[in-house]
Amino acid sequence: MTTGAEWLDQARRLLDAVRGPEPAAGGEHASDCRWCPVCQAAAVVRGERPEVTEALADLLTTAAAALREFADDVAAARPTPGEEPPARTEAPEVQRIDIA
Repeated sequence: MTTGAEWLDQARRLLDAVRGPEPAAGGEHASDCRWCPVCQAAAVVRGERPEVTEALADLLTTAAAALREFADDVAAARPTPGEEPPARTEAPEVQRIDIA
């Protein structure tokens, strides 16, 4: 099992590899960059934007609840083994379209 310091070192090396060569001095971001999406994501990861972290957690919780409800609906609609599926009482509405 890796310690927190080892994990942090591995994460830094991964970011350095993904980032590639250092940008020119004119292309560097200031420490107070507020418009760049990369800097904004980094601020969220560092914990500097708790309102964004809270909104993201709420979004993920809502998505998980929706997926759980969908899975329960699918499981409830599926017939149990040995049970016949319900018969259709009316024919589906289909329109025949002849092509050429």
